[in-house]
Amino acid sequence: MTGRAKVRIKLTSELDGEQQKHAFIGEWFRKDRTVYVRYDESDENGQVRTVVRWREGELSVKRHGDVESDQSFAAGARRLGHYASTHIRFQLETDTTLLWMQCGDMAQAEPADEPLAPTLPMLLEWHYRLWVDEQPSGLFVIRLRAEELEDGHASLLTEE
Repeated sequence: MTGRAKVRIKLTSELDGEQQKHAFIGEWFRKDRTVYVRYDESDENGQVRTVVRWREGELSVKRHGDVESDQSFAAGARRLGHYASTHIRFQLETDTTLLWMQCGDMAQAEPADEPLAPTLPMLLEWHYRLWVDEQPSGLFVIRLRAEELEDGHASLLTEE
């Protein structure tokens, strides 16, 4: 597999026990040991391009378009971010309790002298408490799974 692929993305978001599932078609690519997942969203609030970036235990999620936001995550750390739309703007703060990534065939042996480069399929999971303008907003559990599309087939498959 090359360092770039068209992917099917399954995003599960849980806020205080209430779960939502979304599916997208997007792009996965890596530069050295940094992994990016990029996809477009559209809903009643407009169009947004989301870029998820993973590198060495740090995650960032940036959204650009009708909504602008920037969040970052690192296990055991609090990070500042922001959210803005045409109607509202506020500061975000995340307190991440869990952040991990699993990628490729985890059964393959990793050479002792050099870690493997990230590959597909990829699963990211992060848990965090969110503050909006210094007010607690809830406990989030997010899972993002990216799988390479077979033969460029771009239909969204049913949820597992």
